Amino acid sequence: MKLVLGVILILFGGLALLIGLVVCVTTLTSDYATVACERAAKDRSAFDEASARCGSPTTDCYKQATIGLTTEEECESRTAYMRKQLIMGVVPAVIGAFLAFVGLVLAIFGFIGRRKKAVA
Repeated sequence: MKLVLGVILILFGGLALLIGLVVCVTTLTSDYATVACERAAKDRSAFDEASARCGSPTTDCYKQATIGLTTEEECESRTAYMRKQLIMGVVPAVIGAFLAFVGLVLAIFGFIGRRKKAVA
């Protein structure tokens, strides 16, 4: 029984570990947030210019001057999103590694217990 449970835990744990690692690698190699932050840094001068020319951010002039520009809030939002996505990858990876390890230990002890019964 330990052997079967161990193999099942190894399979489910390994699958969760694999999914978590893929999410982590994809998140860490993505430039989703960095590109937005670079654009926001470049567009900061255009926002300052529009504010000086038009005044309040609620005016139509300001809105027309800043259409298509990336704000600092968008940069922060994307960075927070990527941080949450990384957490959603790390958690299954850690849980999957733990389950796979427990499954491996159960499978080993189940196999050893089976050998002792066969010898006796």
